[in-house]
Amino acid sequence: MREIEIKIRTNNLNAIKQKLAERGCVLSEPISQHDQIYSRVGSTEEWENSKEGHVVMRIRRMPQGAEFNLKMQRSNEMDNLEYETKIDDPDAMHQILAILGYAPQVTVKKLRRKGKLADYEICLDEVEELGSFVELEKLTSDDANPEVVKKELLKVLELLGLSKNDEETRGYDTQIYYLHHANHNIKTQNF
Repeated sequence: MREIEIKIRTNNLNAIKQKLAERGCVLSEPISQHDQIYSRVGSTEEWENSKEGHVVMRIRRMPQGAEFNLKMQRSNEMDNLEYETKIDDPDAMHQILAILGYAPQVTVKKLRRKGKLADYEICLDEVEELGSFVELEKLTSDDANPEVVKKELLKVLELLGLSKNDEETRGYDTQIYYLHHANHNIKTQNF
């Protein structure tokens, strides 16, 4: 299945919640998610030179269980082939990934509220170190045109008062990678 999404930075999740409620969208209670993102041992290309075909994997821990996710990038970071499944033992999955040559590179912690808005999934996220975002995603066929879907998603987000000017084209994992990588380089240069 192909997942195409738009991510918009916002400073007012409460206003978005109100607009969604007016449209009949019911949001979940906040869900705590702790994501460990894996890429090939020693590789930084997935973060620094992301391109079609790159693969990252995730173990997501939540109070109600754990999930394993694989994303293979298509046209950009917000357009991926995605496969996800529940897992009973995240520690065993971590060991499997290590044996396969993958290592954890980035940790993303967030509170997420999810809902359905017509044919879309909408998420209101409060991400540690990054701030607040609204994600709108659509699951499509593998051969969907990402630009057509992206325009469709932007129109829906504009109805909620959000602007393309606040679009974030990188995933949370990439944003945090750069946040930590840039901080490391600054510290190194100061010595």
